[in-house]
Amino acid sequence: MLDTKIINDWVNNNKDYILEKLSELIKIKTINYGSHGDEKLGQEYIYNFISKFLPKEDIDMFEIDDVAGVRENSMFVGTIDGVERDYKNRPNLVAKLKGSGGGKSISFSGHIDIIPVMEEKWVTFKDPFSAKIKDGKMYGRGAIDMKGGIISNFMALKCLKDLNLNLRGDVYAESIMDEELGGVNGTIAARLRYPNIDFSIITEPTSLKVGVESRGGSVWKATFTEDGPGGYSQTTNPICKISEFVLFLEEFNEYRNSKEIYPANFNGEKHLRLMELAVYAGGRDCLENASYLPKIGKLYFLLHTRPNTSEEVLWEDFLDFMKKKIQKSKYLKNNFPKIEKVIRYFKGHSTALDHSGMTALRNTYKTLKLDYKEQAMDYICDAQGYSVGNTGVVVVGPTGDNIHGIDEYVDIDSVFKTIKILVVTAINYCS
Repeated sequence: MLDTKIINDWVNNNKDYILEKLSELIKIKTINYGSHGDEKLGQEYIYNFISKFLPKEDIDMFEIDDVAGVRENSMFVGTIDGVERDYKNRPNLVAKLKGSGGGKSISFSGHIDIIPVMEEKWVTFKDPFSAKIKDGKMYGRGAIDMKGGIISNFMALKCLKDLNLNLRGDVYAESIMDEELGGVNGTIAARLRYPNIDFSIITEPTSLKVGVESRGGSVWKATFTEDGPGGYSQTTNPICKISEFVLFLEEFNEYRNSKEIYPANFNGEKHLRLMELAVYAGGRDCLENASYLPKIGKLYFLLHTRPNTSEEVLWEDFLDFMKKKIQKSKYLKNNFPKIEKVIRYFKGHSTALDHSGMTALRNTYKTLKLDYKEQAMDYICDAQGYSVGNTGVVVVGPTGDNIHGIDEYVDIDSVFKTIKILVVTAINYCS
C-alpha cells in the first residue's frame, strides 16, 4: 500500500503557500457577465506561479477559437438570451506534468469564472473579495465555486512534481473559463483540444463526496405582452399574469417530481428544483416606473432535470400541463406567454462506475482512510461537456457553502484533503 506520509508532509509544509495562492486568486475578479468575461487576469496569475515549476512548453493558454471545429460542435451555443458571447481575451489554461510513458492519463479540472456580486451586503467580511479567514473558512465570491478546487488542481500537480514520483501517465491540471451562466463552451474547447485524456476529476464542491451524477436542465424566459397603450388607460397588467404563471410553475414542479422514479441505490436529493430567477415589469423601482402600467413583463426560470432527460420530453410535458392550467385561469386564458430558451439545454452527466479511474479513486479513499460515498449532485456543472471527447469524468471537491450568495466560503481543511485525494488518485491511476 502507498505510504502517504510524504504527501501529508508536503501538504503540511506548504499550507501557508497554498492559502496564499488561494487568497490571491479569490481577490482577482474573474467575473463572467454572460456576454463577456474577465477570466484572463486569473489565468495569467495561475500561469505565472505554475511556470516556476513547469516548463513553459507544458503550459497551454488558448482561446476557444484556437480550437478547430469548436463552433461547429453540436453542443456549442454562442448566445445568452439572444446576445452573442464574446470569447476574445478569455483563455483556457491547461498544464501538463509529463509521465515517463505507457501509463493512463488524468486531468484535474475546474472553472475560473465566477458570477457577479450583485447589490447584496456581505456580513462576515464586508468586502466580497476579501479572501479573509475566520473559523477555518476562507470567504469571498468564488471561494467554493470554485477557486478552492482550482488551487487544489494545480497544487496537486506541484506536489507530484516536487516529490519526483515519476508516474508513467501524464497528469493535467485545467483552469477553464465560461462555466457560469450556462457557458460550458470552455469545456467543449478543452475536450476537443485534449480528447484522449483517460479520466478527469472536476473539483466542484462536493464536501469530499464522489459526485457520480449531476443535473440537467435550462433557463427559460416567459414574456407577457399586453395589447393596450400602457399607462393609466391600460386595463390589463402583465404583472397579474406573471403572478398566476408562477403559481402554475410551482404546481408543475410538484407534478413532475411526483412522477420521477429513482433507482433503489440512488443517493442524493430526490427533488428536482424549480428556481424563479428574475422578474421584470415596469422598471426596477418607483423612480424608474414613473407611475404607468407596463405593457411587457418577463419571467426567467430554471428547471432541473435528471441526467439524459430529453428536452423534447420535458417541453412536451411542460406545455401540456401549463396549457390545461391556463385554460381555466383568470388572467392567462387565451394569453399563453411566449417562452424562449435563454441558454443551452443541459443533459446532465452520469459517471461510468466501472471506469478504471473510479477503481483508482475508491482505492484512494481507502488509502487516505476517508469515507467513500457516491452521490448525485443537485447542480448543473461542466461534467456534461465531457460527452465531447473520450474522457471519463467524476466530480470530487472541497466543502463550503453559500454558493452564488452572501458570505460564500470554502473550508480550508477540505482544500488540503482535496489536494491529497488528487495526488493519491494520480499515483494509483497513472503509475
